Amino acid sequence: MRTLIQGGWIVGFQNGHHAILRDGVVVLEDDRILHVGPSFEGRVDQTLDARRKLVSPGFVNIHAVANIDIQTLALDSNSDGFASPRVYAVDGVGQVEFTGEMLRTSALFSLVQLLKGGSTTIVEITTMAPSRFEVPRDEAPILAEIAGKLGARIYVSHKFRAGKRYLDSGGVWRYHWDLAAARSALDYAQEVVKTYEGAYDDRVRTMLFPYQFDACTQILPEVKQAARELDVPVHMHTSQSLFEFHDCLRRYNKTPVQFLDGIDFLDDRTILTHLLYTTLHPASGYPPGDGSDLQIVADRGTHVAHCAVVYVRRGKILGSFARYRGAGINVPLGTDTFPQDMIQEMRWAALACKWSDRNANHGTAREVFNAATLDGARALGRDDLGRLAPGAKADVVIVDFNRLHIGPVDDPIKTLVYAASGSDVDTVIVDGRIVVAGGRVPGVDEADLIQKAAAAHIWQKDQFVEQHPRGASSSLLFPPTYGAQRGER
Repeated sequence: MRTLIQGGWIVGFQNGHHAILRDGVVVLEDDRILHVGPSFEGRVDQTLDARRKLVSPGFVNIHAVANIDIQTLALDSNSDGFASPRVYAVDGVGQVEFTGEMLRTSALFSLVQLLKGGSTTIVEITTMAPSRFEVPRDEAPILAEIAGKLGARIYVSHKFRAGKRYLDSGGVWRYHWDLAAARSALDYAQEVVKTYEGAYDDRVRTMLFPYQFDACTQILPEVKQAARELDVPVHMHTSQSLFEFHDCLRRYNKTPVQFLDGIDFLDDRTILTHLLYTTLHPASGYPPGDGSDLQIVADRGTHVAHCAVVYVRRGKILGSFARYRGAGINVPLGTDTFPQDMIQEMRWAALACKWSDRNANHGTAREVFNAATLDGARALGRDDLGRLAPGAKADVVIVDFNRLHIGPVDDPIKTLVYAASGSDVDTVIVDGRIVVAGGRVPGVDEADLIQKAAAAHIWQKDQFVEQHPRGASSSLLFPPTYGAQRGER
């Protein structure tokens, strides 16, 4: 099957870099790109008209929550409604999980969002946070199944940890460790790898996912050994909070990066997500400008997944996206939580960098577009993703620029980053198959899906309120923007 895409603005690939081809064509043959150039004289089976549209390589979303995101409930709030006394954090009281049809609805809802937002490769991190040390569950199988049916390219994993942080009666943070449970969860995570690696015509691949650095320190050497034996990457939330950074110094007299380096965890098959707090961060207590952590990460070839939106809306920001890249670190982009919009993620990565560095020349459109394409592919060890070049996978995103809010197009990448959004995505192709057409996922009843997702969301919210160990009210846990009128939820 040959498909010719008539551009438009085509983001081709020449001499190791993206390059813009005006009014050219891209030809797909089955699951690969056959040709990128000014014209094509050979046989084609169908033609897609992408004039006045941007023809881009598919976006590689390196870190995405595949659920109906509960974090949206706590927006605009400094109150820790989910603070963790022992009964809550360790025993699982008050924690809410999707199961059965709700789990399937959550997975479908999020994957449809991700595709419509231009993500052709998705590194998922969970459909919902399970309780009690990540016992075996059908999360990864369901995600793999639904992604396989939709045609998405996805990396699935079973998350686990060795400890849980909780507040004791005196308000001091402590850890509860259960290495036996952690090892059992690691065993199951390896079974997920063995079962789903290469499934659905190799669109489904796998990783190991120790969920959170500070809750996994005691089992990380075993995790890395397993990953090397299975030949899969490892991704992990790392140094997300100032507490985590300083607690590691207290426990081990090392920063999180220094600790990981000391156990031979860091290499080019490792993705550290967020890594907000390093020796470079002004609040670290290290001399200003100390980039020693960054140098370690760069020297080991380790990747740092950057998710700008989720932390900007929490009042936090990466110390410097530009400094990380300048140190030689590969920094791909992920959406993390809702909204699953890679174009918006590019814009906020650019804007946050300019603000943090007080420099309009930092965080350029070129840098963030590369982060969403080539750099994501590099983090996965894939030279067949993130580019429109002969032999690469036929993963394509077509963005409609023929819209008033887009305005006149001078530079199509700047237009994409600073003016467009996921709602402008017209067509998405994965492995040569059209998975989004005219902004919709074929075969998905969006109205029905939205209704089911809303019902699951309401159930989830009500459960959090009913099961909260301290009996907190809904308005305390989830502060409304305006007070609800009488009789309303």
